[in-house]
Amino acid sequence: MLHLDPGEKIIIEVRKHWFVFFSYGFFLAVAAIAPFILYELYAHLFDFNIPFIGNADTLAGFAYSLWLLAIWISFFVQWTNYYLDVWYITQKRIIDVEQKRLFHREVSSIRFDKIQDITVEVKGLLATFLNFGHVSVQTASEDSQDFSMKSAANPERIRKTVFAQHNLVAERTQPVRIVEKDLNGNV
Repeated sequence: MLHLDPGEKIIIEVRKHWFVFFSYGFFLAVAAIAPFILYELYAHLFDFNIPFIGNADTLAGFAYSLWLLAIWISFFVQWTNYYLDVWYITQKRIIDVEQKRLFHREVSSIRFDKIQDITVEVKGLLATFLNFGHVSVQTASEDSQDFSMKSAANPERIRKTVFAQHNLVAERTQPVRIVEKDLNGNV
């Protein structure tokens, strides 16, 4: 679950672009009707019947049901991945929630003062028109990992928001206590 510091608010929530999920769903829809198309092509090109003892329609229906079940499970796993892979950009940090597998999630965060650079890469005609691309945030420290999200929606808005928050954190004045000492070193 997401744990925010007291007073910390989410500025934007970043997910992959809807087109990524839509294209996978379209592929699965084609895969769902592919057995019918392949059967018709096979029957017309080869005009060959396989002798089968028993009810061939029942076996074909069972095999097709298993195929649809596999497609449905694949759709569910992809939807879970799409919905649960998210960045939360707050006033203090970026929180990266990455769904690795169905029951394996990794949550990491980076404070804005640790950010060194952010790279946005929009590659291709479709990505340019639909406004999605690869966003990568590099950190200055050696021990932490860089954050990246492929096919993120509105990557330029993400870059501007991260840099705006980074600049606010960098320009924020820290309270300094001045202690004066006399000649003897007493406070």
